[in-house]
Parts: sequence; structure tokens; C-alpha cells
Amino acid sequence: MASLYIINNDGRIYNFPIRKKEITIGRNRENDITFVDRSVSRYHARIITTSEGYLLTDLGSYNGTKLNGESIQSVLLQHDDLIRIGHNKLTFLAREKSQPSLRASVVLTPEAEEEEEIQKIVQSSSQNAYHDSGRLLVKMEPKKSGTPVESAIPPDEASQRLKIEEDLSALERSNKVLFVLYEISRQLNTITDFNELLQKIMDLIFMVIDADYGFLILTGEGEEDDLIPVVVRCKDEKLKEKEELKASRTLVNKVIQDKVSLLTSNAMDDSRLDHGKSLIIQQIKSAMCVPLWKKDKIIGVIQLDSVRIANQFTQDDLQLLQTIGSQMAMVIEQASLNEQIREEETMRNRLARFHSPQVIDMILKSGQETKDDIMDPKDLTATILFTDIIGFTRFSEEMPPREVSLILNEYFSKMTDIVFEFDGTLDKYIGDSLMAVFGAPMEKEGDAERAISAALKMRKALAEMMSKTRKDKRFDIRIGINTGRVVAGNIGSPRRMDYTVMGDPVNVASRLEEIAMPNQILIGEETYRHVKNRFDIKKVGPRKVRGKRDEIIVYEVLDEKA
Repeated sequence: MASLYIINNDGRIYNFPIRKKEITIGRNRENDITFVDRSVSRYHARIITTSEGYLLTDLGSYNGTKLNGESIQSVLLQHDDLIRIGHNKLTFLAREKSQPSLRASVVLTPEAEEEEEIQKIVQSSSQNAYHDSGRLLVKMEPKKSGTPVESAIPPDEASQRLKIEEDLSALERSNKVLFVLYEISRQLNTITDFNELLQKIMDLIFMVIDADYGFLILTGEGEEDDLIPVVVRCKDEKLKEKEELKASRTLVNKVIQDKVSLLTSNAMDDSRLDHGKSLIIQQIKSAMCVPLWKKDKIIGVIQLDSVRIANQFTQDDLQLLQTIGSQMAMVIEQASLNEQIREEETMRNRLARFHSPQVIDMILKSGQETKDDIMDPKDLTATILFTDIIGFTRFSEEMPPREVSLILNEYFSKMTDIVFEFDGTLDKYIGDSLMAVFGAPMEKEGDAERAISAALKMRKALAEMMSKTRKDKRFDIRIGINTGRVVAGNIGSPRRMDYTVMGDPVNVASRLEEIAMPNQILIGEETYRHVKNRFDIKKVGPRKVRGKRDEIIVYEVLDEKA
């Protein structure tokens, strides 16, 4: 059975078997695969099982879907293809495949597993277990004097030495805490990849705490809520290459279920750990485990193990690990903030092609639901403006293509700036024509007024532009404007989606532009109803336009009212 190996934007990993003929991927909970990631569209992509294989299709998402680094619209998947959806990675597996090396190096073993089977992978130590009180959160006793020389030290001097040792120990612990906090803060400013941050933090843990094994384990999002090893460290890295490490679910589950940090100096015999077999098989003498929080939810744990009798973890070690675990909340929050910043910048750049800065700010400051469906097709009332150059065909035939291109670029640049100045949306360029919409993707009061103000300024800007142009290169424009209910949104095929508006009001605006005289601004009856008290308008009367059976009432905008 084909499946998707998923690493989401939080670093959590799970496997999703493709059991249905069609699966959808996106932010909305109705999808088969849901990503809590603002860079993912509500309905982002889908995978359909066909006779030829598994077809991946982008559903007109904002940020697109990438396959092996390339943006795609629709493509048949191959084994081991890497899919990027927002900040999430999905590997398509057409057949059974061993998981990546990190995941293969660690097995979170159920404690019911047979001991003989485990011993085939990890050799048991012949050393005897270290027996202690077996209490959780054990406070280690001060070091006992053991040599004749120590016994001979006068009590006052011994007390002074003990105080010095305690002071030095406290100073060393403080230095470790400050070092780790500084390094984590520094890494936050230099590393943006969440998984790389986790790797660096585990490196820091091993620098300040003497452990034999370390695991950073996150809770998965699969149906069985798997526990996924994300980072693995060994004091002796050669051991990890040769053997498969076993991490006990007993210890991890205890921390997650009870929402506490655990320290034990005798993990194998600790009654509260139910004699976990993987602890016994790997001869874990001391272990500690702290929860990893994201707000009020535990999303994983950091676990350290020691197999050396002489290296028992202390309460100070646990406090240091707790401090690091607390810092992880900041790491996750910062990673989430970085993601939001990247998403907003990406969205702003994409919206800037069509919308004014004011409209973009409105979209970005609106609620998340608005952001999610801002490009989805929906009904709204909008005012549509068409303008084109009169006699452009003759005009282009008489000049070299490059010169025509320069003139058009200057003209469209000025007209587009005016559209944006009045909070309009640039729908498209059609040859020598420009189509703009006022009221989409978000309706605002006064959309019709702003459309006419933009048209008047376009006419004025063209006059200024032509006054500086040679007579043989001058041209006139005509403008048509109409208001009504339209469908606005991303429309097209999976291979190409464009934001546009459709409906009879759009057709009427285009026809009004066709019948306009040079530099004339014609508007429809609905537009007139919205702006009749704001502008100097003359009634032209009924006119027959192409595509309409009945005549329509037409008005001409002369100027602003004094």
C-alpha cells in the first residue's frame, strides 16, 4: 500500500497510508490530512488514485505545491518523491521502505516485547544493577568521605572544604544554565529550520550534562498518536551506527500522562516504572525525563540515560534539563513566529500583483478565516472598470515592437498606480486593455465612487503623458464602468489559476468601454445610482450593446462636482 511519510512544520512525524481513492490536504479539518500551518490553504492539494498511478494536483493554493523543489499543478507521483506543502514535507512511498536513518536508529519499544528478541539487537551488560531507594525525584546524598586522609582532616577544615565544594558546584551549575540559555538564544537568531534547532539544543545538553544516551521525542499526529524520535545522541556515536537503540515507552508515557519531570537513580528497579524491560536490557542505571511544552500541551519529552554506575544524575542535572525544556517553549514559539512572518511576506508579495497596499493590509489584518478563503470564489457586489487604447492595432503597426512595448509599459504603470491609489484590484491586462475591480476581494463602502475617481484621474494622467509625447505617438483611451453582483475568486484549471470576477455586470462594463468615444467615461445605471450625487453626470440614454438583447441606459461622467 502506498503511503505518505510526513514531517509537519512543528517537526512531528507520522505515516499516512493512502487507503482512499482520493485524499485531500489542507488547513480545513474536513481534509484527510490537516496541517495547522498558515502557509497552507484551506483546500491545498489532493492525491487521486488512477489507473496510471497516484496523481498529485494543486487546488489553486496561495503558496503552491512543490514536487522535488519544482512548483507543479498536476503530476503523477513516483516512489520517493518529496512534496512540499507550506512548511511541511511529505515523502511519497509507493512501496514498503525502511524509515530514514534517525528513525531506524531508535525504537520506542512496547514493554511487552520478548526479552530474547531485544537482546538480539542490544547486548546486555554483565554489570550488576546499582540498587538505591528507587524513589522518583531522588535527591542525591552528598559525597561521603572514604579515605584515611579525608578522615584525618579537622572538622572545621572539612566543613570549610565542603562549603567551598558546594559553592563551586553551585557556580558551575549557574554557569551551565547561563551558557545554555545564551547558546539557545543565539541559535534562535541564526537558525530558522525547526529541526536543525532541535539538533543544536541536544548538542548543548550533552555539553553540560554527562549522559550516555539522549532522545528528543515528539508526539505524532497519526491515528495512534505515535511517539516519534526526532533527535538521538550517543556519548559514543559509533554505538549508534552499529546498534539499534531502544527507548522505553514506560518512562516517556509516565512523564506525558502525569505531566511531571522524572529523575531516577535506579531505573531498572524503580517500582514506579513497572520494571520496563528496555530499561533492563540496556542496563540503564540512571535516567531523567522532562516534558516539552507548547503552551498548555505536552508535545514531547527530552530523555537522558546513563549506563554507568559512577555517573548518577542529580537533582541539579534535572533542574538544568528542566530549564532547557522550558526554553524549548520559546524555540517553538519563535519558530511559529518566523513561520508567520515568512507566510505574511509570501502572501503580501503574491497579493501585491493584484491589490493596493491598503487592501493588502486589510487582508493581512483580518481574521484567519478571511485569510483562508480570501481567494475562494464567492458572490459580492463590485464595480468593474475597463479601459483600452483606441486604434492600438494601427498604432502598433507603425512603430517597432520595442518602442510599442516601452510606451505600453509606461502607460500601464501609470494606470495601475492609479487603480491601487483608489484601493482597486488589478484583474488583468488584455493586450492594450486594462481591467480593474473595486470591491473585490473585499467589499468596501464607496467602491463605485472610487472607481469613477480612478477613471477621472486616468484621463487626466493620460493627458499629461500625451502632452510630453510626439504627435505621431499620441493616443486616446475610452473607459467603461459598471456595478453589480459578480462571482470573484481563483478561477481556472489545476494547471493555472487566476483571480478574476465573472458575471453579467463584467460583460456590460466591457461593452460600455467599446461604445465610448475617445477619452469618454461611460457608466451603467447601477453605478449611476451609487454616485449620482457625487459627480457631474450626463444621461446619454438607451444604447444597444453587443451581447444584450435589450437596450441599456447609459450615463457619461463629465467631472467631479464643484
